[in-house]
Amino acid sequence: MDRSEFLIFVGSLTSRRRWKRFRLRQRIRASGLFDVSWYLVQNPDVVRSGKDPILHYIRHGVAESRNPSPNFDNEYYLAKYPDVAVASMNPLDHYIRFGKIEGRSTRRAPGTNAGGIERPATYVPRSSEERPAALKARLIAFYLPQFHPIPENDAFWGKGFTEWANVTRAVPQFDGHYQPRLPGDLGFYDLRVKDIQKEQIEIAMQYGVSGFCFHFYWFNGKRVLEMPIAQFVENDAHEMGFCINWANEPWSRRWDGRDQEVLIAQSHSPEDDLAFIEHVSGYFRDRRYIRVGGKPLLMIYRPGLFPSATETAQRWRAYCREAGIGEIFLAYPQSFDTSDPAEFGFDAAVEFPPNLGRFPEVNDSIPTLKSDFRGKIYDWAELLNRSRAYPRVPYTLFRGLCPSWDNTARRMEAAYILVNASPSRYKEWLTNAVVDTCNRFADFDSRLIFVNAWNEWAEGAYLEPDARYGYAYLQETRNVLSAPSAAGKFRK
Repeated sequence: MDRSEFLIFVGSLTSRRRWKRFRLRQRIRASGLFDVSWYLVQNPDVVRSGKDPILHYIRHGVAESRNPSPNFDNEYYLAKYPDVAVASMNPLDHYIRFGKIEGRSTRRAPGTNAGGIERPATYVPRSSEERPAALKARLIAFYLPQFHPIPENDAFWGKGFTEWANVTRAVPQFDGHYQPRLPGDLGFYDLRVKDIQKEQIEIAMQYGVSGFCFHFYWFNGKRVLEMPIAQFVENDAHEMGFCINWANEPWSRRWDGRDQEVLIAQSHSPEDDLAFIEHVSGYFRDRRYIRVGGKPLLMIYRPGLFPSATETAQRWRAYCREAGIGEIFLAYPQSFDTSDPAEFGFDAAVEFPPNLGRFPEVNDSIPTLKSDFRGKIYDWAELLNRSRAYPRVPYTLFRGLCPSWDNTARRMEAAYILVNASPSRYKEWLTNAVVDTCNRFADFDSRLIFVNAWNEWAEGAYLEPDARYGYAYLQETRNVLSAPSAAGKFRK
């Protein structure tokens, strides 16, 4: 065998090993027998490393006598069934493939009670209910695509960086502070695995979420983190709605407090306006793209950054008419800009909590706050209070809400934290938003409500199931939005 043949042989062995490891990881994840939350609680070094816990278990956990759940003891299983050790199989994988059918015992890990790990009293498991037959309004959840590695993040933050690297490093800043916030059933997912997004879609639709609003990153033709959106569109088997929100600002280190360091610059021009709309108009043609009055909904994060937002809007509208798309519906979230959308040539604005104006800090009311904490703490209940008497504005405004907010994972001791959020209080806020929306919009297509967010884990703003509440927020979402069949139609 010459050198080139040897290298090909070695390469093929490496590829086969990687494929086997990938399949092993998929089997363990799909089995439901690996308890991610328990594993991370037992192994805080894995939390700090930011590694996928299942992959850590496969590569290191078994050899280091780390058990995958309180109900599976690796050493016991290998000692009781020496054929597994002789076959050099991962013990949990053997049980999944053969041992369970053969009735082999696993014995609980030492020190756990008969019920295994004890879920918090607040934990709500996944319901067996089908997708609601009818809805009172359309809830659109902002969706962060930064849960897979990209070259840009590798360069900025280190090899393999995803949002989970921030999430796992968070530590409590006072007694009772809910950090770190660990995912539930979906685990520390990688959006390159298509089954993850399929399950996200299934969960969202089951609990009454009508669509995802993907944050979209375009920098003068350079597109970043677009893979999850493209993957969503390529999956033709679902009817989940979607739209995009162009984050049209420079990509900087703002979230960790270093505004001055620009990672990817942004420069607006008439030429870029046309290049952008030409690209995103391809999404408008998808049957599932969210429309208002038949018009594709395009969200722009900061219209105030355009040299002339009205001229940009005119270019986009003219292009879409000429391209056969027709009229479009332009809206923006009220984060940095809070003007009447007409000033930008737009059709509507969207509330984007927690950015709903000023409200008092409560730092002084928390006696156990760390001495080096220099961030700000607010009362989330103030957001709920404002929903009890919504102010009227002379333009089209869609309601928005956030299940909670806490960016400790990103800013640590300089975090902005909202305390006192809960599923029951979220339910009241959403109820108020639905009532207000139905009163103001007779047409179901115009009854849009936005939630920040589906999966902003590093900002503590997510509907996805977590280790503490499970599906509690999603269950409240479904309970509020579900309508009798005669009260509305289910549309994307």
